[in-house]
Amino acid sequence: MIQLENEYILVKAKQAGAELTSLCLKEDGTEYLWQADPTYWGRHAPILFPIVGQINDNTCYVDGKEFHMTQHGFARDMTFDIVKQSNDSVSFILHSNAETKQKYPYDFALTVTYTLQEKSVIVTYDVQNKQDSTMHFSIGAHPAFNVPLVEGETFEDYVLTFPQEEKIETHLLNGSKLSLEKRTLMNDTKKLPLNRELFDIDTIILENMRNDEITLSSTKSNKHVRMQFAGFPYLGIWTQAGNAPFLCIEPWFGVADVVGKPRELKDKKGIEILAANETFSCTYTITIG
Repeated sequence: MIQLENEYILVKAKQAGAELTSLCLKEDGTEYLWQADPTYWGRHAPILFPIVGQINDNTCYVDGKEFHMTQHGFARDMTFDIVKQSNDSVSFILHSNAETKQKYPYDFALTVTYTLQEKSVIVTYDVQNKQDSTMHFSIGAHPAFNVPLVEGETFEDYVLTFPQEEKIETHLLNGSKLSLEKRTLMNDTKKLPLNRELFDIDTIILENMRNDEITLSSTKSNKHVRMQFAGFPYLGIWTQAGNAPFLCIEPWFGVADVVGKPRELKDKKGIEILAANETFSCTYTITIG
């Protein structure tokens, strides 16, 4: 287990999946990150690569050749190497290998960096195309935060807030695939109060948002989590059914397959195109208080 620390926060991560496992505020010891209770959901903050969501029949094609991947791809279940580490930063790397090429034929290197800055964790993904031809991929984050953060509060005591008014229009899922239907949950609002019924549709999937920042906060205390995700085209918001005491806020470059038959990976909705020998980079920031 890797431990990072500064004056304000204490963070833990592991080489398995390069996954964050703890995010604590030192002043009062509050744990903000979900602790992977398998009763509800046995992960903390998995990295989604090289797909986000499910593909039809867990199958895709690359130049006509058939490949198989399960939901969210394989990176979350692979062991990363540590590239560099300091008191307040760590970088992990995953290289393509014989195992990954059975599922995904490209030569790549995925680097994940966590850097502490006051009460924030800055998360950077670098995807390097190591071949002389185009590469197609998606990448996303899936961090889960404890809700409630304070004993005695409830899930319904929390609200999601945007800096500017936002139309909360979600893609609807058919099983775990995208349907062609959308539903408007709220029109032109800065606040989305949490309730369990919101997630009867499974995941809220937002696209073409006006905002690139969202804050999860308590209406009963001053506890909050702010996520900044400039450049990400999709945002997923999810909790497990059955009164799970957490909420996932998920910035994505990619989204689940549109329901139908398996397709060429390059034709999947939201797929990123990376030129030969180029590197794609994106960053999001979690700030707690």
